[in-house]
Amino acid sequence: MSIDALVARMTALGEELSQAGDARLAFHATYLRTTRAVADALRAGTFEDSGWVECWDVTFAGLYLDALDAARSGERVPRPWAIAFSAAADRERSLPALRHVLLGMNAHINLDLPQALLAVISDDEFDDPALLARREADHRRIDEVLAARVTAEEDELRRLETAHSWRDDLLQPLNRAATRQLLRESRAKVWANAAALSRARRQGADELARQLAVLEELSAARITDLLRPGPVLLRLARTGFGVRLPGSARLPGTGARLPGTGARLPGTGARLPGTRVRLPGSARLPGIGARRAAASAGDGETHVAQRDERPAGLAAPQAGDPGPLRSFDPVGVGRLECAVWIAYYRRQWPRFLVLSVLLVRRGFRMDWTRTVYGAWLVLRANQLWAPSHGNDPDRARRCMRRFYGLLKLAHGAPAHPARAASLEIDWWAAHRSHQSHPGPEGVSPLVTALTRLYAYLYGLEETAVRPAAEQRAIAMDISDEWVAQGCPSASPLLAAERAALVRSYAALLAAVHY
Repeated sequence: MSIDALVARMTALGEELSQAGDARLAFHATYLRTTRAVADALRAGTFEDSGWVECWDVTFAGLYLDALDAARSGERVPRPWAIAFSAAADRERSLPALRHVLLGMNAHINLDLPQALLAVISDDEFDDPALLARREADHRRIDEVLAARVTAEEDELRRLETAHSWRDDLLQPLNRAATRQLLRESRAKVWANAAALSRARRQGADELARQLAVLEELSAARITDLLRPGPVLLRLARTGFGVRLPGSARLPGTGARLPGTGARLPGTGARLPGTRVRLPGSARLPGIGARRAAASAGDGETHVAQRDERPAGLAAPQAGDPGPLRSFDPVGVGRLECAVWIAYYRRQWPRFLVLSVLLVRRGFRMDWTRTVYGAWLVLRANQLWAPSHGNDPDRARRCMRRFYGLLKLAHGAPAHPARAASLEIDWWAAHRSHQSHPGPEGVSPLVTALTRLYAYLYGLEETAVRPAAEQRAIAMDISDEWVAQGCPSASPLLAAERAALVRSYAALLAAVHY
């Protein structure tokens, strides 16, 4: 079948779905428009091997169309598609068009795309790095075609919705960034999974069937997760896009490891030695860190008690009621902040913004207007501070003053946003100095600066929060070493960094509840 014949078949099916009022039309229509865009790119000579791309694209689409035909005939379909199609058939739970598109995209990319690659690349070809590089380059060009359509597709989906909330408007730029990230990250995992399937195919039909069953289960679990309420694209940005078969951590033909394949969070908490050096232009991630440590989670209104003799910042909690700004999950917060640090040092600003929204929302439970605005302020503060030379501390401080003011409006604390912002910038500056001039053993202006900020924000004695500051400084040293090594994705330093951040938040939680 040619791609033109594929477009014709999909067009006819789209008309049938439209006439039936079938919710599966949302994904189908999106897929049809993107297939037309790929056909246009083929005619324009965009690809290195147009014949191979056309064969692959038709094969890929055929897996979806076969599943759709089977479902409409009442036959068995793979579990990811069964879950996605069932959601479309559920009249009592009407999902937005974007959710149906994401369900279809994840089922199709995670389950079908590795199989499509396996169908058009032989095992011998999987052993040819030069050929695989050409194939992957054409795949990247397809993603570029699709990424160019993100805004247009979003407009089409908004046209299908009968009502739009202010939340939809605020999340629109974040959804676009997350969609583009989905394409990039999923491509890497798809190629790794295809290589794993090729290895299984060489071992025989039984092993291939077993690996395909594992892939089906992993893909189905991801689809099920997408059905949970909440901003799904932002959740995907936090948890990662795509699925990965066990043993598929290396990209075919390159030997490069996939993002996120580093060691898991260790249970020992042992500190790795830090070199306290950094690459030119790198800076300690400000904003999220101390600000997160200041008040890491909560929802509802703050219960402000009479202030005691402790340092001014957050008011002391009432007995038995820690308040929303004094209750948080150290593990969840530490893991999420580590992801933000990675995005910061790689200067992945769209991903940084998406993760900041998740962090601010999870940490402070402000309404969505304040959450998105707060995340934007944190992003701008980081961008203003980031350059090693010519940065703008005053404007960064103003951004963080507005952020703390936003937090005060929502929860009544901190008492003086300008003071909190000043202390925040103080520790950013202390860290930058610490990177190049660590100072004598046992003397750490960085720990002192962090301690002062924590003490002010929580209204505690400095001795109570110093352990949290010390663990955070350890995380920074480990992060600095990772940056000096070139920010490798598979570095075990990332797991050690996460562990130190978790220990820091655990120590902080103990201090505020003591």
